[in-house]
Amino acid sequence: MPNHAVLEFRKAVVPEEVASLCEFDRKVFGDFPDDLFPAEYWAELESYWVLSDGIKVGCVALQPNVDYDEQPRQGTLFIASTGLLPEFRGHGYGNHMKDWQIQYARERQFKRIVTNARESNVKSIRLNAKFGFQARERISGYYSNPNEAAIVMELEVGQEDSIPRELL
Repeated sequence: MPNHAVLEFRKAVVPEEVASLCEFDRKVFGDFPDDLFPAEYWAELESYWVLSDGIKVGCVALQPNVDYDEQPRQGTLFIASTGLLPEFRGHGYGNHMKDWQIQYARERQFKRIVTNARESNVKSIRLNAKFGFQARERISGYYSNPNEAAIVMELEVGQEDSIPRELL
């Protein structure tokens, strides 16, 4: 991320921005069309645009009090999606997005954060691990087209824990 860039997280307005969320999803995850969220699902999520100097570079989609399988789990924040446009990857935005997600969970008193990724998405898995997420389980066949396992990761959220700023 450029040193001079101003990063902002702005809540998406639903239902007005559902079409924009779907289009953004296609740009980020278009290589895996079966992974794209339908408009109805976006309407259930709490989504935030990630803006860098006013330009949409990413999106975060959250679901409170459920696990990755959408089963109720009080005190859990499920990160349904962390998406970054390809041209902005590798510039530190992912670190800022992950830090923001953890702060969001702390401020709202969640006890844990859960997310999942395709097993081949090594960058996402490493980013989560860097912030203290632990692999909880591997679910064969979770993803399709291509068929692939999901790695479910979890972070216990302590109010006193913090990521050393030098990691960011």
